[in-house]
Amino acid sequence: MLEKITELPERTKTKEALLVRGEGRDHGHFILGAEIEILKAEDNELTNGGGLVTQYIHVKEEAALKHLNIDSREWTQEHAPILIPPGKYRVIKQREYNPYSKAIRAVKD
Repeated sequence: MLEKITELPERTKTKEALLVRGEGRDHGHFILGAEIEILKAEDNELTNGGGLVTQYIHVKEEAALKHLNIDSREWTQEHAPILIPPGKYRVIKQREYNPYSKAIRAVKD
């Protein structure tokens, strides 16, 4: 999940465009564009609501979130690219609560 924010924290820059790796298959969600700054979150960095923050992104020109094969970087055709307007965002790995098992787990793609 991308959440728009007003300010970016001081974090280490990275060139890794893979935001989230899919479970069970060789695919992932990549952010691609000409003017993107990607920052790593700190280990176990959480939102106030308990979401796990994985990266921060400064999109300076419109970018695209694409579902690609990790090795070949070819489009998986599972869903169309999602256009991301300029702005500052944090990437949150969503979690969900299962009331039957009384456990919190990561939402799987």
